[in-house]
Amino acid sequence: MNSFMVGCIIENMKSLVKTFALLALVAIGASFFSCKSMIANKLGDAAAGSDKKGAAIPKKADAPDMMMAFMGEKDPKIIAEVLPMIVKMYEILALQNPGHQGLQIMAGQLNVMYGNLCVQTPAESLPITELEKQVAEFNRAKYHYLRGRQYILGVFESRWPGFEKAFLSSDADAIKAAVSNLTKDDVNAAYWAGGASLISWSLDPLDVDALSSIQGPVALLEKAASLDPDYSKGAIWDALCQFYTAAPVDFGGDYERGLECYEKALKASGGKAPGIYITYAQSVCKPSGDRDGFIENLNKALAINPDDDPSSRLMCVLNQQKARYLLDHVDDYFVVW
Repeated sequence: MNSFMVGCIIENMKSLVKTFALLALVAIGASFFSCKSMIANKLGDAAAGSDKKGAAIPKKADAPDMMMAFMGEKDPKIIAEVLPMIVKMYEILALQNPGHQGLQIMAGQLNVMYGNLCVQTPAESLPITELEKQVAEFNRAKYHYLRGRQYILGVFESRWPGFEKAFLSSDADAIKAAVSNLTKDDVNAAYWAGGASLISWSLDPLDVDALSSIQGPVALLEKAASLDPDYSKGAIWDALCQFYTAAPVDFGGDYERGLECYEKALKASGGKAPGIYITYAQSVCKPSGDRDGFIENLNKALAINPDDDPSSRLMCVLNQQKARYLLDHVDDYFVVW
């Protein structure tokens, strides 16, 4: 969920190529949506990879995986350059077909990805002399996290009226009842909604509204993890580890539970996900002053070959960029006597 990309700076438009491409895609989409709703839904299914009810569409064994063009990429910069256009295209499609839950979820997911890859990540590497700019960029990232979450909460609310109110409350019983509705088909959407909430809170820990509604995202992720423990190589456990080890006890923090989540993430990934080692380095080693453990885990992250799993190559490269950055700045985190 919290990937790092130093090179994720969007270049200024040097030509009208992207503009023309966007207008062409919008025109094509509009022509489809002017036809019958069945055609619109078919377009939505193809674009979202899931049906009108948000359920993933099974792929044929011999069918090409279009997401490989995105997740299999080894050059993060090209993804950073096209992602803003992709986000707006999906928002247009979602606006044109508000009843297609798959499109709504995808629009939400892409907003969260944009906030993380193209806003928060480059802002984290800004020097202290640019603190004002960093804060402004963190606020931008937070905006996209909450915007993305709202798309997904809208889907859950349409299925189970009252879900959003319960999710954003501090009523433990109401939250438990709301998340009990989830099935395994909802795990992906739950991950992005819950993760967006927690990472938004991490950017602004003193946000009173976020603090008062932190139970919902945690319960949502715990439910999702129970439904699909191996989701995305332990990504849900990784997110929970980051929260439990960082949050104050009064707001749900639980260090021992955080370590349990780390072990579950490590098991689910088979030790092949660099982000989990980075989480341990930052969430466990850094606070405890374990410089050697910090360096050791970052080197474990760097030892993974991105080409071993082409379907997650992009995330591996991004996380390894973060690991290198942290190693380069290790003296900033530990006092050397």
